[in-house]
Amino acid sequence: MPVMTVDQFSFRLATLCLQSGGIDLPRRQLDRHVLFRSIVQTLDPSRTYTENELNLAIEAWLSEVGQNIHIDHVTLRRHLVDERYLKRDAAGAAYRLFQWQREDLFDPAVSGLDPGRVVREAIETREQQKKRYEAPPDTA
Repeated sequence: MPVMTVDQFSFRLATLCLQSGGIDLPRRQLDRHVLFRSIVQTLDPSRTYTENELNLAIEAWLSEVGQNIHIDHVTLRRHLVDERYLKRDAAGAAYRLFQWQREDLFDPAVSGLDPGRVVREAIETREQQKKRYEAPPDTA
């Protein structure tokens, strides 16, 4: 399977996060990885996070990027650990990003994306399209 390009990643992220009516965790594994990757891209790779700090970061992602994702931060945190985006220490008190970030799925350039910006730009594009569609025809 070819790796997902920056444009493909941006399109899927915006589509998933802006679906009307919201979604739970997507059924398609690749879509799940798009969400997981976008979450860890909001984290500092040089930091160790306490559980509370990580919860706050995931909640911030949910409110800024994953506005229409109907899943709680605890479930997302568990999935991030299970899918090896994050590693948890033996005591379960500290979390770090895995250095391996699914290079088999994503073009390395995806790491340079700001997930919040991707979603904000998609919202702006949709609003512009709505205005064009709703604008009365030019009668001259």
